[in-house]
Amino acid sequence: TQREQVLRLRALPPEFAVAVLDGAAAGTRAGFFQELARALRFPGNFGHNWDAVYDCLTDLNWLPATGYVLLLDGLDHLAMNEPGQWGIGLKVLRESCEFWRPLSRPMYALLYGSGELAPGVPPLPAGCFSSWCDA
Repeated sequence: TQREQVLRLRALPPEFAVAVLDGAAAGTRAGFFQELARALRFPGNFGHNWDAVYDCLTDLNWLPATGYVLLLDGLDHLAMNEPGQWGIGLKVLRESCEFWRPLSRPMYALLYGSGELAPGVPPLPAGCFSSWCDA
């Protein structure tokens, strides 16, 4: 899978913090919050709501890195189980990535699953990982 290629090829700078979320474990709103908090080591006072997710994703002072990558392996679970919550999650992820854009530390969210379940999320270009291999 592309997720495995990203991790195996070490396609991201080693200074980036990479958090892998298990889509099956993140298949509900509560599960998504728990997986995100686990993967990014959110503070103990994390509020387990979308505002708190945004606040943590736009802070991350406890996780110093030159950039951040969230890999959600299997977005289908949350998108199918709780489509309304998935829509909010997409918005929060998009806004969090946009927050970091003008700063010196980018954030990327790589979502693996059915493209139809993530409207407006651009797919990775075909062969982008194989071109990195060849370089």
